[in-house]
Amino acid sequence: MKEPNNADYATEYLRLKAANDQLRERGKQWLWNALELICSEINRELTTSSSETPIQLGRQEWQFTVESMTMVGERFGARYRYRTLTIEAGWPRLPEHGYVKDNGLARGRIALSQNIMIDAQTIEELILKRQSNSDPAWFSLRKNIIGEQLTERRLRTYIKELVTVE
Repeated sequence: MKEPNNADYATEYLRLKAANDQLRERGKQWLWNALELICSEINRELTTSSSETPIQLGRQEWQFTVESMTMVGERFGARYRYRTLTIEAGWPRLPEHGYVKDNGLARGRIALSQNIMIDAQTIEELILKRQSNSDPAWFSLRKNIIGEQLTERRLRTYIKELVTVE
């Protein structure tokens, strides 16, 4: 039997990294596509039923920390009047960034600011995990306990919360 060498390990590592990066990108794209679809539907409702202003959307490259780890990715923002909902998604890119705990592929965070002058408060932590069928899915993460899967329905409640002005 042949002993594995460093080249075999390096090749296997690069193959696994490429496969995981594809899953991460799919998970991130699902999140952005779902948010853009939901926001466009709500914008149609807002602008056709009254003279309401639409939700303003934006995305940017972004870095954020989770504990001592650095997540590199993107931030999605949705602003309605004076309130802002932000969703961050990313993963470590360099060894010094650390790693995603709990066999996660990526981490995310959903936050809401009641006023553009006030920092957003986190309302949900997220973790992207591989499911049994190999498709990635986002799950809530509370006190290091993985909870329910993030669905379009749950994302819709966050966007509805953004546009519900009391």
